[in-house]
Amino acid sequence: MQKSIFIIFSLFIGFANAQQTTKFNYLGTLLLPNNSAISFSIHFNEENGVVNGYSLTNIGNPDETKSDLSGIYFKKDKSFQLQETQILSTSSEADLSTFCFIHANLYIKGRLGNKRLEGEFVGLFANNDTCASGKILLMEKEKLEKKIKKIKKRIEKFEEKRPTVLQTKQLKDGDDFVLNWESEKLTLYLWDANEEDGDKIQLIINGKIILNEYETKRKRKKIKYKLQKGENTIEIKAIGLGTSPPNTSRIELVDSKTKYPVVMQLSLDKSAIIIIVK
Repeated sequence: MQKSIFIIFSLFIGFANAQQTTKFNYLGTLLLPNNSAISFSIHFNEENGVVNGYSLTNIGNPDETKSDLSGIYFKKDKSFQLQETQILSTSSEADLSTFCFIHANLYIKGRLGNKRLEGEFVGLFANNDTCASGKILLMEKEKLEKKIKKIKKRIEKFEEKRPTVLQTKQLKDGDDFVLNWESEKLTLYLWDANEEDGDKIQLIINGKIILNEYETKRKRKKIKYKLQKGENTIEIKAIGLGTSPPNTSRIELVDSKTKYPVVMQLSLDKSAIIIIVK
């Protein structure tokens, strides 16, 4: 009796293993020879080497299309031969005869926890004429979505930290420019707006000469200054015009989250004033 029970149990285990079903949900892209990409995903079950499921093309777009997907899995080299056989649903208004059906050879790549499907595909019209070709790059849908969320969070954090760059202000002889300031310090960059031609300036902040007869270069000169409460006056004076008048110095003033670009166009011995109100 015990022997009979063991045999029946063994047969049950063998049958269960024989009927084991593996689910695949992969998301990625169809990469065409011109490097353009089409969003693509596959969702199917594999049982005893037989594949049945569906694919999605142009995901989230007006032409999103769901197609029946079938094929074969080769365990020896971990590869799939897959093909779309018919349109199940589509948002496109194009004639069905113009739809391109994917025929692909895909291989499982990567290690556990980072598996992907890669391979080549050919697209065929219903009459078997070739309509496309290229590569398929897919990752496990759930893991790819997690990576996308992480990237989005990083981008959001970057956007929060990235300063706002305002429209460039142009200052000429005798002009002034008033700015309301948030941070305790000023960061100022100074350089030549065009080719280096010998332009020289004098930089005075709150009556103190910071730079005297400084020849502007294409490389930016960085200056940090601790602001006083109330008004802070920055005067830029043209000391030399170089070989191509007028003096065309470029300035960028950086607050904590804001950048103020300024272009100076000054005649000899003329000045422009920037007033920072803290």
